[in-house]
Amino acid sequence: MNRELEETSQNQENKISKDEDEKKFKLLKEHFRVQFKESYKYIGFNLLFSFGKYLVCFYSLQQRDQQCDVNPLFVWLTIVGMYEFFNSIRYLAVLYSLQMNSKDIFLLVMAEMLTKDSEEQMNLQGMEEKNKRNQIKTLIKMKLSTRDIRQEELIAEPPFTQYEIIHQAEALNKYTRLMKVYNQFIFYLIFTGGNIAYFQSDSNDCDDSLNNVTFVLLLIGYLFSAFLIIGFGLAIISMALYMPIILFLFIFKTLGKIFKRLQTKNKFKKMKKFEYKSGPEFSAIQQCNICMCDYEDNDLIVQLPCSIKHHFHDHCLQQWVIIKQQCPVCRKLI
Repeated sequence: MNRELEETSQNQENKISKDEDEKKFKLLKEHFRVQFKESYKYIGFNLLFSFGKYLVCFYSLQQRDQQCDVNPLFVWLTIVGMYEFFNSIRYLAVLYSLQMNSKDIFLLVMAEMLTKDSEEQMNLQGMEEKNKRNQIKTLIKMKLSTRDIRQEELIAEPPFTQYEIIHQAEALNKYTRLMKVYNQFIFYLIFTGGNIAYFQSDSNDCDDSLNNVTFVLLLIGYLFSAFLIIGFGLAIISMALYMPIILFLFIFKTLGKIFKRLQTKNKFKKMKKFEYKSGPEFSAIQQCNICMCDYEDNDLIVQLPCSIKHHFHDHCLQQWVIIKQQCPVCRKLI
C-alpha cells in the first residue's frame, strides 16, 4: 500500500514538474515572439537607413557640377554608396532569414541560452535530418528541466535579446555571415578615408554640395562609433562635448572657402579688362581660350598677367576659377 502511494506521489510530482517545464517553454516562446518582432523592426530600420544613405550618395553625385574634376570626395562618396547598397542587400538577406527560419532561430537561441553560462554544449550531431527540429526541441526541454529557472525570473527579464536573435539569423545565411565578419573593418576603413577626403579642402573647392553631404555622413559615423564603443548615454554626453569641436572645424573650413572666393573676386577686380571691338587693334584677339567661341562686340574680356595672349570672356574665367585657380593655358596660379 505504501509503495503504491509513493508511486502515485512520484507520478504526481513528475506531472507537476512536466507541467512547469511546459509553462516555462511556452513563456520562453512568448518572450521570443516579442523579441523577434523587435529584431524585425530593428533590421527594417537599418535597411531603410542604409538604403537612404545610398540614395543620398547617388543623388549627390548626379547633381554635382560635371565641370568639376574627379576629387577625393567624389571617389569617397562613390565607395560609400556601393558599401551602403551592399549593406542594404545584407539587411534584406537577414529579414529573409528571419522570415523563413523563425522556428530554427528560436531553437538555436534557446540552445545558446541554456549553454552560454557553462562549458557544456548540446550534442546536435547524429540526429536524423527529417526529425532534427523535434529532436532539438525535446533536448531543449530536457535541459530546461535540469536548469533552476523560475517563472518569476522569466517574467521579470527575458533571457535573450533581439541582438542574439539577429546573430542567429545572420549565422544561417552565408552572405550575411561573410558580410558580418568584414563589415566593421570596412566601415572604419571607409570612415577614416572620409575624414582624409573631407579635410583635403584644396582639391574639393568645386564640390560644395559634396562637402556638405560628406560632413553629414561623417557626423553620423562619429555617432555610430560612439554608440558602439561607450554606449548610448555616454555617447550623448561625449557628442555634447565634441560637437562644438566638429562644428568649429566645419565653420572654419566654410569660412576658408568664403575667404578664398573673396580673394578671387579682389584679384578679378585688379585684372586688366576691356570691351572687345571689331577692328585692326584687336586682330590678335579673336577667340576665348575656355569656351572656344569668337569674341563679339562689347564682350568683356579679361587678360591674365602671365601673358598677353591669355585672354578670356569674363564670365568664362569666373566659372573656371571656381574649378581651378590656374590659368587655363599655362597652368600658372592666378
